[in-house]
Amino acid sequence: MNENKNKSVVIKAIVLLVAIILFSRTAVFAADEVVSVFSVTGDVKVVPKGANRGTKCEKGMILHAGDWIKTGRDASVTIAFDKVADNVITIEEKSLIVLRLDGYFKVQLLRGEILAILENVTRGEKFRVLTPSVVTESLNSGWGAKSDGAYTNVVVFDNKVFVCGIKPEGEIEDKKYWIEEGQKRKTLTFEDPGELESLPENAVPWFKEQVMSHHLAKMEEEEALAQDVDIELLGAEIDYGNRGMEKKGDKKSNKTDLLEYLYKQRLKYKSNRR
Repeated sequence: MNENKNKSVVIKAIVLLVAIILFSRTAVFAADEVVSVFSVTGDVKVVPKGANRGTKCEKGMILHAGDWIKTGRDASVTIAFDKVADNVITIEEKSLIVLRLDGYFKVQLLRGEILAILENVTRGEKFRVLTPSVVTESLNSGWGAKSDGAYTNVVVFDNKVFVCGIKPEGEIEDKKYWIEEGQKRKTLTFEDPGELESLPENAVPWFKEQVMSHHLAKMEEEEALAQDVDIELLGAEIDYGNRGMEKKGDKKSNKTDLLEYLYKQRLKYKSNRR
C-alpha cells in the first residue's frame, strides 16, 4: 500500500516538474515576442485597444495586441517583433494598421503601405499579414504591401512570399500563390491574386539600402560596431542616381560592390551582439 502511495507521489512530482519546465519555456518564448517601437518620424498615433483617443507614438514604446497605429503625412514608424529588432515592419505615411498578434496574424493592414524586413523568424513560425484583399505569409524575407482598400499590391525584394485570396465571407482561400524575389502580384478584393510581374531594376538595390540602414541603426542603438568592417566603409555614400545601379562597362561600380558586400555580411552584426 505504501509502495503504491510512494509511486503516486513520485508520478505527481514528475508531472509537476514537467509542467514547470513547459511553463518556463513558454514564459521565455513570450518574453522574446515583445513588440516595441524601434524608430518613429513625424506624426504617428497609437490607439490602445479599447481606447477612443490616440496617444503620441514614441521610440521605445511597448505595443500590445489590439493596438491601432496611424501615420500622418510624411510620417513613418518602424516596429520590432523581437528584442533585438531582427524582424521589423515599417509603416509608411498615411497608413492604418492593427496589431493582431493572435497566433495567426501578426498585423492587419487596413490601408496604406508597409515594408517588412524579416531576418530571424523562428523555425516553425510564419509571419502572416492580413490586408483587405489578400493574406501574405512569409519566413525570413524582405517584402512590401500596399493597399487602398480595394486592391493590394505585394512586392518581394528578398527570398519569397506567398499570398492567398480572401473569400467574400472572409474565409482564406486554400490555394497559395508564390511571389519570388524581384516580382510582385496585384490582387483585387475577392479575386484570385493577379499574374506575376517583374519589379523595376532598381527596386532590389533600393531594398538592400533599407536593410543596411536598419542594421546601422541597430548598431548605433547598441553602441556597437561590426568586426572586420572599416568604419569609413560604413559611412561611405552609396548613390545610385534615381535608385538605379551604376555600371562601368560590364562591371558594377565600386559603390555597388560595397553595397553587395555589406548586404551579404550584414555587418557581421549578429555574431557580435550575441
